[in-house]
Amino acid sequence: MVDTAYMSNEEQFTVQNQKQIIQILNELAKNHEMLKVSFSQDTCLTSVISVDVHHRVVYLDIGIDDAFNSRLLASSHVTFSKDDGIRLKWTSTQLTLATLKDGKAIKIALPQKLMRLQRREFFRLTTPIANPVLCIIPIINEESYNVERELELALVDISLGGVGVIVAEPLDQVLVIGASFNQCRINLPDVGETNLTLQVRNISSITMKDGTVKCRVGLQFISPSRANEGLINRYTYNLERQAMALASKL
Repeated sequence: MVDTAYMSNEEQFTVQNQKQIIQILNELAKNHEMLKVSFSQDTCLTSVISVDVHHRVVYLDIGIDDAFNSRLLASSHVTFSKDDGIRLKWTSTQLTLATLKDGKAIKIALPQKLMRLQRREFFRLTTPIANPVLCIIPIINEESYNVERELELALVDISLGGVGVIVAEPLDQVLVIGASFNQCRINLPDVGETNLTLQVRNISSITMKDGTVKCRVGLQFISPSRANEGLINRYTYNLERQAMALASKL
């Protein structure tokens, strides 16, 4: 799947759902993840201590260098980022000093939005096998512009840039590299149904466990709307949490 075109446009991966932002920040605190703080020509490392949902603020560790802390607190544009694993980035315009029971901390307002982006050209997340997620692709009659038929394809993986589906041979003649399809529907469990334009980016043969040969078709999301981006973000985030929960039980 060719997803690299999306790497240059971070806005497409901006999370604005406040519940999801709170979940992401709480995960950072729980796992003691390190964040890079950048302002002017200075950088340092910090981590999220806690999220105060009621007061809509986030507390972060503060450094031991008083002069550095003074420059940090005086800055009007500070970027917080994480570059390992899932990339995160957001900016804050006002930092203040807070005193918690365990000592001093940086206090910032709960971000209204943050960028969340998978590394490695969008890490693919495996979708359920027992109850597969279906992608419905309407095939339009070129003369009447009516829906002639629909392809019902089972997802095998999803990323922030597209999906992979498994198709039995012989491959439908409309599935060729470069072909685009509008109004494609994917009913993402517990999230909602998309309405997307998908483009075929690659086709490869795979041998199943029973020895049969099928095709994996990589489909890229083409200029998804903000609403569809939100659905995709929430679903991939849910899959990640499920995978982490399963791994912790092994």
